[in-house]
Amino acid sequence: MNRRIITIIIALAAVCGGVMAQQKQGKAFRPRFTQYGAANVTEIGRSKIRILYAFQAQDLKNEDTWIDCGQLLTDKGMTQYSSFFVSENNAYIRKWQKDNPNKSYYPGSAKLKGRMKDYWSEYQYSQIYVQGKEPMEQREQSKVRFESAESRQRKAEGQLTEWAVMPSPEFTQYRYTEPWPSMQWTLESEKQTICGYQCQRATCHWRGRDYVAWFTSAIPMKSGPWKFGGLPGLIMKIYDTKHLYTWEAVSVENGSFPILQLEERFFKDSNRKKVLKMQRDWNVKFHELADAMIVGTETRVTTRYPFDQLELTEQ
Repeated sequence: MNRRIITIIIALAAVCGGVMAQQKQGKAFRPRFTQYGAANVTEIGRSKIRILYAFQAQDLKNEDTWIDCGQLLTDKGMTQYSSFFVSENNAYIRKWQKDNPNKSYYPGSAKLKGRMKDYWSEYQYSQIYVQGKEPMEQREQSKVRFESAESRQRKAEGQLTEWAVMPSPEFTQYRYTEPWPSMQWTLESEKQTICGYQCQRATCHWRGRDYVAWFTSAIPMKSGPWKFGGLPGLIMKIYDTKHLYTWEAVSVENGSFPILQLEERFFKDSNRKKVLKMQRDWNVKFHELADAMIVGTETRVTTRYPFDQLELTEQ
């Protein structure tokens, strides 16, 4: 009887742990440095602010317990969300190659941090750009007397582009553009302090999930991690109500930070529906898809991995 009770307690602990900080769900291998244009990046802007977000953190004070550390950068009406962990590792590799030009290899993950770092997640390796989503005070200053209200509205709404990096052994990466998704937020009165900033609670239903966000008007950017935004201030924390996906700001830094774009020739134009399907397939049946890409390898049907995709609807 006691053994049965202990077993139940352990099982419940495992389930609760998964709810609080979900693992990378599939078993797809992270892409190699040379597979997605990270060896030759282009600086397309400089950001005066950098917001770092812990993604799926078990302990905010310990980076080794995070799935990723995301970074939000902005310049001239454009924002970029990408992985800080991956960016730092790639910068180290580029420097190492420059210092060791005669070497035929490179240290693939020497500086890569985080939990389950050998595996891929689209929420870590993809880059999200939004063009026209300026910080609010910049948008006010940019209004000129002859600019129409319609033109200002288009700039405010912006276009979102996802540079979708796939796992190894896929060598083709994908890119699509869509109108920056509209999120119908309900502002609430509850407040809390996050990363030293007073934040206000807001909720919305978006693409099949219910979300809770905490934003601060002290940083007048209608932005946030991943594709989230549209609130009257920067999103400092956001999670779905099932606690499968959580981002929380851990640092707000002022300085001059480069915004780096991956090499375009690695990316093929596509659309959101196709990219979401590919991302789901790679998470669910990685080994089968990987075998199919290797010439002379018999495709095997492997165990399907459960996968709860963030975006559940096509709209």
